[in-house]
Amino acid sequence: MNYSKKLLLFVFIFTSIIYAQKEKRIIYLSWKNVIDISLKENLSLKSKSLDYEIQNFETWKSLSNFLPSLSYQGIAQKNIELPVFVFMGQRFVVGTPYNFQHSFNLSLPLFTGGARWFNYNIQNNIRKSLKEELEGKEEETVLNAMQAYYAIILANEMCKTAEEAIKVAKQNLEQVKKFYNAGTATELDLQRAKAQYSSTLPVYESALSNKKLSMQRLKMLLNIPLEDSLVVIDSLDKQDFLNEYENISLDELKAISKEKRNDLKALKYQQETTKAGEKIALSSFAPTVAIMASLDYAAPMENTKVTWNDYIRSKSLTLSLSWQLFDGGKRIIDYQIAKIKSDQMNLYLNQAQYAADLEIEQSYYSFNEASKNLQSLKDALEQYKESLRISNLLYSQGMSSQLDVLNAQLLYTKSKSDYLQGIYNYNVSQLALLKSIGLLDKIWK
Repeated sequence: MNYSKKLLLFVFIFTSIIYAQKEKRIIYLSWKNVIDISLKENLSLKSKSLDYEIQNFETWKSLSNFLPSLSYQGIAQKNIELPVFVFMGQRFVVGTPYNFQHSFNLSLPLFTGGARWFNYNIQNNIRKSLKEELEGKEEETVLNAMQAYYAIILANEMCKTAEEAIKVAKQNLEQVKKFYNAGTATELDLQRAKAQYSSTLPVYESALSNKKLSMQRLKMLLNIPLEDSLVVIDSLDKQDFLNEYENISLDELKAISKEKRNDLKALKYQQETTKAGEKIALSSFAPTVAIMASLDYAAPMENTKVTWNDYIRSKSLTLSLSWQLFDGGKRIIDYQIAKIKSDQMNLYLNQAQYAADLEIEQSYYSFNEASKNLQSLKDALEQYKESLRISNLLYSQGMSSQLDVLNAQLLYTKSKSDYLQGIYNYNVSQLALLKSIGLLDKIWK
């Protein structure tokens, strides 16, 4: 490879690296940004939105059945063999070698047993059901994104806690080494201090891995390239998402859910759809009345040299009635199937209501548990923090054993982790409770 080719390759690689670096972004996030981005960029939500748009067109299409249809037909015909009639010994040829025709046909069903109207009701109810499903998908997406967001904050705080534990364990190890070298600490004390320090390192690596995975999961939910960097603005503080709903009883929450939950409202619209399906099945027993109008221009020719003056105009208006009297029982079977689908939808709705009530109870008790535990965890953290301070002080003065210091370190680290997990549970349980009653959208609307 000559010098010019090497130089060109180097420039290409260098340019690609610079361009790739420019493509990477640093995105700053607060919990409100997470909600906004998830509602706009989440791929599953976009797909659900497209389903709703398609159904909007389906609803408009169902209205087109009430309008007349207009069609045009053009014919150029070459008759290979014309019919011949023999009358009293003479042969008569009927028709011409060529036929040219232009036709305009207008058709309008006047009565179809209500099928067109019931079909519109079905499409409209499906549209309403999809709208509720879309709003429910929005709540689900926001909940998942917020859980991932707070998981990042929790993992970040766990990393800090693990780093603090490493630092404390290292300081303790150095202090024990000094006492050991001075002859005031035993070999057992030294080995315990080393073991304590070594045990803190895997915890830090685990917290670091959880932080990275939480970052990647949030990027996926927000449709952010995995190569981009996220900077979390918020800290793991106690949030009050419930506000006025915090002190509402369980029965009141269940009553709210019956009016607000999107999945229940979607199923109710689907229930209306199956009822309309029964009516469509019944409409098939009714006759169909339609009116048709036709405008024809025909030109029977001996050759292909046709002009507009050769065409003969004709008009017709037809009123038709069609009534299927027997089809082997197919319509009766269709009606029975439609009734079964309605009964089946009623069962789905009842089952969904039971599931909703159970979800509300679970979310309600989880929030109460998280709320009551949070203050206890905070008090325990303060006590263990003071206990660790006193243990270190007493050990440095020779008034306590090194085992007391190790136990105090373990209890303090565990209590801090529990307290951080308690804040996370408190915040997330509120979001889950709001979603269970169909009011999660109140945090962004």
